[in-house]
Amino acid sequence: MNLPRHALQALEIDRVTQARVSDDYYIHINRQIPQWNIGVSSMLANAIGIAPFKDVFWSNQYQPGAPYKTTAHEVLPDREILISTLSTGPVAFGNGINYGDKERIMRCCRQDGLILKPTKPLTMIDLAISDWALHHGVIQGELYSTKTIINNEIFSFIFASSMKRNYSIVPSMIRSSNGILWSFDNPYKINYFDENHSLEISNKICNLTSFCLWYSSPIWSFNDSVSSKYSFMGEINKWTFISQQRFPSLYTNADNTQMTIVVQGVANEIVEVLVYHSKFQSIIHVNCHFYIDHLIAQLIINSTNVICL
Repeated sequence: MNLPRHALQALEIDRVTQARVSDDYYIHINRQIPQWNIGVSSMLANAIGIAPFKDVFWSNQYQPGAPYKTTAHEVLPDREILISTLSTGPVAFGNGINYGDKERIMRCCRQDGLILKPTKPLTMIDLAISDWALHHGVIQGELYSTKTIINNEIFSFIFASSMKRNYSIVPSMIRSSNGILWSFDNPYKINYFDENHSLEISNKICNLTSFCLWYSSPIWSFNDSVSSKYSFMGEINKWTFISQQRFPSLYTNADNTQMTIVVQGVANEIVEVLVYHSKFQSIIHVNCHFYIDHLIAQLIINSTNVICL
């Protein structure tokens, strides 16, 4: 891990764009000492404009032929790649040849390998930090948040793992917008997320050998006869459900009867997106197709339809 003096020295070196903010991955797979918990160390890197790097990871639980003792293993590969992706730094899988998990790895990026990142790194929320003082310097869990901002609209992420106590989170605690909330593993079950509807985080569910991930998106209303409500829920199969690399802009027309979301892809890629729409009282699954002569699409949402052109 880089020491603070190394990070500050980087301010004088323009070529430095990233810095490792974790311990060696070796201690994690060999001694089962967490090194993915970079929620605090990432704060310094982000404050000086450097992307945090989590170090390498295994995308599978075991790696045959690895030069470590036979008990070396990765407890939770998904947690490793999730943290790496939302760190905004490099995503470095350290698998042996033919031992990588392609499906897991591709959740971090487009089909051409471009990493899909949030606007800022995943960092510990203020409440979790202040709890250290209230519990005699003992951390109460790894409770992080980040966001993607597109045209001033905020799309939020909340991550929890190794929790020692329960938490109740509302948007103001993470500087998020009010809207809807859903978990990564069940996007078809949505809840309101505002100052009167909190996210309840359980230490029994989000424990040392598991993790929890939630997404939040604003709710907008059209200027139609019934004020139809809708929410853009992003990509269904990527860790970064909304990213500027995939969705560079979104805008509504002058009459506020239609939203257009620009979608970028690569040839032969299919981008699967979700939209909540009150008219249909359901979540709509839409595919955006990309071809060699069609690398930018438009997701059109209006009071009666959702379509990708």
